[in-house]
Amino acid sequence: MIITFSFGYRTFELFNGFFIHPIELIMFASVIRILVFKPKKYHPTPYSIYLVASIFTIYLFVDIFTRYNIFILNEFKNSIHLFTIFFIFQFIKLSNRYLKNVFKTYILSITIISCLGILEFSFPHFIANIFGHGINPDSLTNKILFQRLLFLFWGSPLGANLIPPIFPMILYLHINNKQHIKTFTTTTAIILINLIAVYLSGNRISWLILTIMLFIMLIQFRNRLFPNNPNIKLYVTAILLGFIIYIYSQPVEGRYLSMFKAIAGQIDSRYDSSSANRMYKAQIAISSIISNPFGLGWSSQGWVHNDILQIAATTGVFNAFIFIFGLFNVLSKLYRKLITRAAEYYSFYYAAFNIMIYVTISFFLNGNLLLIQTGAPLFLMWAIFSNKIHYLSEN
Repeated sequence: MIITFSFGYRTFELFNGFFIHPIELIMFASVIRILVFKPKKYHPTPYSIYLVASIFTIYLFVDIFTRYNIFILNEFKNSIHLFTIFFIFQFIKLSNRYLKNVFKTYILSITIISCLGILEFSFPHFIANIFGHGINPDSLTNKILFQRLLFLFWGSPLGANLIPPIFPMILYLHINNKQHIKTFTTTTAIILINLIAVYLSGNRISWLILTIMLFIMLIQFRNRLFPNNPNIKLYVTAILLGFIIYIYSQPVEGRYLSMFKAIAGQIDSRYDSSSANRMYKAQIAISSIISNPFGLGWSSQGWVHNDILQIAATTGVFNAFIFIFGLFNVLSKLYRKLITRAAEYYSFYYAAFNIMIYVTISFFLNGNLLLIQTGAPLFLMWAIFSNKIHYLSEN
């Protein structure tokens, strides 16, 4: 499933207007295999996930009989995979070895996206002619202040949304690798490739997440717990801080600062053509929520670019509250474990907390539910860490 994250927008139309992604084929096959062979269950699915999925399904049936269109079915399908992924992970033993394999596969898949993004920046005509689908290659080289990557191989600039979790994953693998000195060069190369891709993407949410990860590293990470890695905090801080300083030194620093202005409600139109549009859609969704707190049903809002508002406006405020509760429940458990500063499992709790920060910010500041390509990675990490916490408490 993780390998297919690198496939991007490569969906196929099952029937008129109904699209399936390879991610979903693997999920469906996994569910069928589980139902047929009935393997051992290792983890329970949280009640909040059951409740959210139930409300999703109730609204689907109401919409089918009252206002059906194919967009309703597509939006429900992409959102219900939250439950599908949690269901699958009930039957996977989340050992440390398994977690390492998941992280390694994710890093490999997303680094492929980053490499092809950098290749697009270096050879825009070459990549545009292969993956451009009608895009004029000359438009990729007309730089006004800052030319963002389109991630043509992946199919959308949204490919940059998948990169930030790589950095805590690399830290976890580096700390838990007995031969970490031998892999130092490879580790640094992977970090730099993905940092360059994040920079060239111009994705301000990813820049924000990396800034928050830097502050968490400065405040929370404890070198003393890892005597075999005495300089790991200095190493990570230097790389991330250098990245942020470099951004600030370039003409793009206005775009970086515009991110914080947008959060404060001060939109800078010079660098922020998208925030005004997002704010407008958010205001429409909020007005809809106030007028209809029980929601207007699937595919009633368009793309809000905020999953919490999307859920509240389509399936009701109560369902959005349950969704947020389930999300913050995992985040708070990880934080409580993290502040104990116990050496055992500290590297896991630190990496998992950072990744769940990424997941939470993504749900609040990005629109992920309408696309399986951006929604599935968030669901998968949420399920992994929710179940890993349970696994550690039981063992």
